Amino acid sequence: MYQRISSRMQMLRRKLRDQRGAVLVVVAAGMLALTSVVALSIDVGLMTTARVEAQRAADAAALAGAGAFVGSPGNEALARELATEFAARNKVRSESVSVLEDDIVVDTDALTVQVFVYRNRERGNAIQTFFARVFGVRSVNIAASATAEAAPAGGINCLLPVAVPDRWLEAGGPGNDPDDFNPEDGDVYIPWAQPGTDPPVFNDAFTGYAQADLGQQIALKTNQANGGLNPSWYYPWRPPGQAGASDYRTNVSSCVDPSIAYYVGMEVDSEPGNMAGPTMQGFKDLIDQDPTARWNANMKCVVDDGLQGSMDPSKCRNSPRIRPVPLFDPTEEPDPGSKPFKFTNFAGIFVDEVVGKTVYGRWLGYTGFRPASPDEDTTAGPLFKVIRLID
Repeated sequence: MYQRISSRMQMLRRKLRDQRGAVLVVVAAGMLALTSVVALSIDVGLMTTARVEAQRAADAAALAGAGAFVGSPGNEALARELATEFAARNKVRSESVSVLEDDIVVDTDALTVQVFVYRNRERGNAIQTFFARVFGVRSVNIAASATAEAAPAGGINCLLPVAVPDRWLEAGGPGNDPDDFNPEDGDVYIPWAQPGTDPPVFNDAFTGYAQADLGQQIALKTNQANGGLNPSWYYPWRPPGQAGASDYRTNVSSCVDPSIAYYVGMEVDSEPGNMAGPTMQGFKDLIDQDPTARWNANMKCVVDDGLQGSMDPSKCRNSPRIRPVPLFDPTEEPDPGSKPFKFTNFAGIFVDEVVGKTVYGRWLGYTGFRPASPDEDTTAGPLFKVIRLID
């Protein structure tokens, strides 16, 4: 009996020794598979990081390109210049991003800029793999795209505390003073929206400022209050909770309260008196903040002194001398004294110079054709824009 049991134990030991080689093969195969998965996960992580970096570059380039439309509306060359520059400021896997001309799509009507970022084999800059080469995958293509727009802003802050009349259609003819608004002689003002309509009803044939006015020189003069309304006259007004010459002058040169957001239809009070002294001093303070800024008529943008004749869009720049100004309905001229009136639109101006009691500037912003409404797919609207990604 004992011998039979001993014999069976020996046979069992021999069988177990015979299986050890098979177990080693299984363990080795499992280790190889596990190592391959870990190695490939490293490559996948690197590719994911590269994709995120490419998307970041595309986003930055598109936002920068659309930003060109704020200070220089319709300037396609500047939009492309900024998109290219900001793309190059980003890197994908430690290599600076390079976008080609066809990688940037600019729509000056919709005020959008779309940018594509490619790292692929066709361009010879595909992302190189590490461990995936064992399986024959030596490189991977990466692509990203982004679209940004200069969308109508819901509100505007730091308005200049001077309001000017919106533009009307001058009838002309004998007896009609071309410098004043005379509806009894045929002058016509058509606002961009019919008053009192909800939802808004827009007027396609409105008479206000439009795209063709970009760069037009304007002269802002003290309201003479002689019974007529001149397109150059400005009317001082006070933001809510403010009063006096000191606040007024500060609102011209900078902003007393930047938290106040102004919007079309907002009612404010006119400022008593013509505020000629504080107005001129405030504008001079504003010019002193950026004394070398000049208007470039070729590119219709702001440049440094000496570059007024340049055709290089990279020379266009922003300036504190670019400020929003409110417009009012010329049929509703603000009354003298502290009386309420409403904003009908806004315009942007670049302040050129102050001569005596006249401020000279350039129109930069305006309503395109009609303002946007919630149920319409349009980028037209109040002139000032917010830059945002839409895709």
